[in-house]
Amino acid sequence: MRPIFLLLFSFAALTVQAQNALFFQEQLVVTANSLNLREAPDANSKKVASLTQGTLLQFLEAWNDGQYTQIDTTDENSPMGRWLKVRTKNHTGWVFDVYVSGTTELYYENVPQFDMKSIAPLFWYGVYARDSFSDEIRKVQVRLAEEMNPFYGANVKMLKTNQKEPSKFLIASHTPLTTGYCGPLGVFDPDQMFFTKALGPGTQLSIYPGNDMNDTIVKPSYGLAATGCARFEENFVRIFDYQLTLLDYMAEPMATQDLTPWVRTEFPETNPSVDLLWFGDLDHDNKPDAIIQDCPYEVGCRASLFLSSKARQGEYLRKVCEYYWPEG
Repeated sequence: MRPIFLLLFSFAALTVQAQNALFFQEQLVVTANSLNLREAPDANSKKVASLTQGTLLQFLEAWNDGQYTQIDTTDENSPMGRWLKVRTKNHTGWVFDVYVSGTTELYYENVPQFDMKSIAPLFWYGVYARDSFSDEIRKVQVRLAEEMNPFYGANVKMLKTNQKEPSKFLIASHTPLTTGYCGPLGVFDPDQMFFTKALGPGTQLSIYPGNDMNDTIVKPSYGLAATGCARFEENFVRIFDYQLTLLDYMAEPMATQDLTPWVRTEFPETNPSVDLLWFGDLDHDNKPDAIIQDCPYEVGCRASLFLSSKARQGEYLRKVCEYYWPEG
């Protein structure tokens, strides 16, 4: 298990510096049967309240810029996590994030789940190809299974479902989702129909919710436009002034939203690597949602879910959660 620990430790140490890339969900939910709300980010500090499973929490801040630590520094087997300051209806205090979850979480099955201690008691759904032209949401049951992984040289936890077909991705949600059609075939295959999923400078792609059979409602399409400058420096192409902009084609005049802050790299000199993984309508508000992947860290990439229903005034999409892909 040592290689896995070293990988996770490297990512944990790196997040202290990754101010632009660090992300925390705005709303959390208690997943433990009972969780102590502490006065300070310390397992031995005064207990403010005892929170029951399902309690909603508002995220306020992360201790020490989101640094990972052990909940019990005297026990080498105690879980690693981050102390988060949160607010309930009646109290404010600190919780250890191992025992909470975001109200919406993005997962992928059949890949190592290093930071998953147990299955969160949430509603679980999978997105599947319904046919050659559309995707659908199915309610699924999930489980963790340990399998030998040759790359890590150890047994690792893998997330499995009760479905025969492989899912495109999984969603864990505090509130139920509507099953059935959820958009057009949203995964880009570079080998088909001349599509590309890469959002490098000079690329412009469209995302849209699509229409199910017998649905004639005209729905908005948005554009994702990537701009920037490239220069050859010391045998290496370097990208400057990268920007990712959402375009509302139907607004008059055309309106935009700057998505660049969500895909900034940890260090300014690092080239951005951004891809559109999926688009559709997960929240069934007839507006596009999207999954965008970027690689802000030296040790891995992340897939981020953007939902239109969570957008604030002046926005079209807002990031609600992310899935981290570690690199070996």
